[in-house]
Amino acid sequence: MKKIMMMCSMFMIVLLAACGDIDEKNSREVKSNSDVAADVEDDATEVAEEEVEEKEKPIGTRSNPLPFGDTITVKENIYDDSFNSYDSLVEITLLETIRGEEAWAIIEKENMFNEPAAEGFEYAMVKVKGFLKESETEDDSLFFSSMNFNFVSNDGEVYDWASAVIPNELSKELYNGGTAEGYIMNQVKVEDDFKISYDSSEGSPVFFLVQ
Repeated sequence: MKKIMMMCSMFMIVLLAACGDIDEKNSREVKSNSDVAADVEDDATEVAEEEVEEKEKPIGTRSNPLPFGDTITVKENIYDDSFNSYDSLVEITLLETIRGEEAWAIIEKENMFNEPAAEGFEYAMVKVKGFLKESETEDDSLFFSSMNFNFVSNDGEVYDWASAVIPNELSKELYNGGTAEGYIMNQVKVEDDFKISYDSSEGSPVFFLVQ
């Protein structure tokens, strides 16, 4: 009987340790775009209420996207020519969102062969900043481009990519300490409360609010 109880105790310890690892993998460093003043007593009350409620999803998930303008640090892997992997950290921030007639005016002016958005859709341009703030390698680079991102509808559908020539499209090779800034673009449903997702080496995409 004692042996069975000891085995159960050891199993619970291993299980709790595993849960701790999961929480650590889901944590991402976030920098707020603005300072928020809070009353100490209100904070204490909110903490007490949150302890009763179900644990909030990690920030940067689809159910809890990163607020527009905030910066999130994402883990990335950089590979050399021999496919050796180097751990890296990338800071990502959405800077601007342009959509509808304003976006089309920019796109139409950029190239005469660009076509208007399909019926029921509108163009959306989102300005993105990426900063490779830390990397285990100084000799190999990360390709940071619009191809890393998806436009996801409020209904949960990943939009198919629309082709158009745009100014300052996001496409840059970054070495440790490098910064990239540029636009990503797609067609979305008119007035859709869409989100942007970033496909990272973490496995799970990072979601951003666009306004």
